Amino acid sequence: MPASRLPVRALLAGVTAVAIALTASACSDAASKGGASGSTKGGTLTTQFAGIPISLNPALGGSGGSAIFTALPYDSLVYQTGDGKLIPDLATKWSFNSTNTELTLTIRDGVTFTDGEKLDAAAVKASIEYFLKAGGGDVRYAGPVDSVTAPSADTVTITYKSPYPDGPFFLTQYWGVGQIIGPKGIADPKSLLTKSDGTGQYAYAASQSVTNSSYTYVKNEKYFNPDAQQYDKVVVKVIGDPSATLSAVTTGQASFAGLNPTTAANAKSSGLKLVTAPFFTWGLTNVDYQGTIAPALKNKDVRQAMALAIDRGALASALGADYNQGNGQLGAKGTDGYVDGYGYEQDVQKAKSLLAGAGYPNGFTLTVLTENVLDNQTTISQAIASDLGKVGITVKLDVKNTVPDFIQASLSKKYAAVIWPVIGATSAQVLANFIQPGVTNPFGNADPTLTKLYADAQSAADASARTAVFEQITKASNDAAWFVPVVSTDNIFAVGKDLTGVTASALNPNPLPIAPDPAYAWKAAK
Repeated sequence: MPASRLPVRALLAGVTAVAIALTASACSDAASKGGASGSTKGGTLTTQFAGIPISLNPALGGSGGSAIFTALPYDSLVYQTGDGKLIPDLATKWSFNSTNTELTLTIRDGVTFTDGEKLDAAAVKASIEYFLKAGGGDVRYAGPVDSVTAPSADTVTITYKSPYPDGPFFLTQYWGVGQIIGPKGIADPKSLLTKSDGTGQYAYAASQSVTNSSYTYVKNEKYFNPDAQQYDKVVVKVIGDPSATLSAVTTGQASFAGLNPTTAANAKSSGLKLVTAPFFTWGLTNVDYQGTIAPALKNKDVRQAMALAIDRGALASALGADYNQGNGQLGAKGTDGYVDGYGYEQDVQKAKSLLAGAGYPNGFTLTVLTENVLDNQTTISQAIASDLGKVGITVKLDVKNTVPDFIQASLSKKYAAVIWPVIGATSAQVLANFIQPGVTNPFGNADPTLTKLYADAQSAADASARTAVFEQITKASNDAAWFVPVVSTDNIFAVGKDLTGVTASALNPNPLPIAPDPAYAWKAAK
């Protein structure tokens, strides 16, 4: 069903991740020829991203908005439109068996990699298998893959060990598993850091790029649908400072920019259109909830006390109430599984009582890993630390200056708690960030109750049954309290008059400039 939709949701998964993924807002600026000059095609589109790429190798790269670094040169099997619909890309159609354990995809004919190698089912199989073994932080989003086969030249079958109905979503442009790498790139993975080997609309040009500053992609003349290519070149500039981003968009250097609530108000007053969409749920994750290096965290009462210490409303107001909502449960409002009227609220006295009963009447000291790229100026992290201090828990923040550094530090298993945002369309998708190994579960811990509920959600008979399980997940997550939810934040974009086709929604809050169908691609205004 190539036009299938994800369940209605208010938060893009990811995600995972990466997660997060992989995942901060992508921004883009005016086309030097296809933007301000009025031409509808050609020229250079310059985009902005808040941080450096996790990797230019899709198997090791980031997800969500940070996927811009790999989505430009690597087409995905499935494409997600701005309104959340899944449409064909390298796979022209796909379908599950009756148990959602076997996903069959038909591979597009007539596609070649930038080096001239032909795309076929064997190449897709090899790319997915390489992703699974490469050791990237987003491997969890591939799902419980048992095997990948190529029964014919144009057919790939992914067999899962257990039902995985979200499989097609995680084969889209936001997740490395679906971004297909050519045979030569797989044979020499280090080469992917300086030369792309994909079938995408653009190819990475290292000679025109400056590491950690700007990344240039030139038009792929072998792309299977030239009508979809709107620009001759795309440049991704790394600009993390909010003031510098605002300056770029208000002076016309940028026609699309990711903003924060403060800069959004200034952009709006300048006459720019704002596009917003729900995205992150921020919280503190007690990754060592088995107490391996922080014994206090093994006690559920301690973890619940931490959740009760947070003043979510005050933090949301400080961040900008128009674009942030205090949130005391796993997913944001509107997420499938969100329970109205439920969730942690601040109760300092009860928190202190729980700590005393657990044997920590004077609290304890906890080193928490965080970063200052997604959590700009560590505003959220400092608020969490301050609130925990009010119940006697002394937090020492270890701040990393890049997302790759944060990920590496988290996976080192040297930190008992981390502050990191999560995404998901359903409570099960958010839960996946914590029950599968990765940046928010570096110790590989498994809660039996939550693991079973996750499995129940994947095998539920219909949407109504899945929602019922999603709500159980929400409540069981709060009871376990290894994730302390704090605030849900929106992505905010400013769009200039010289750019069209930019869309964001609760189903897809991370717009990217490319699409296999020109109807969904960013375009320079006439």
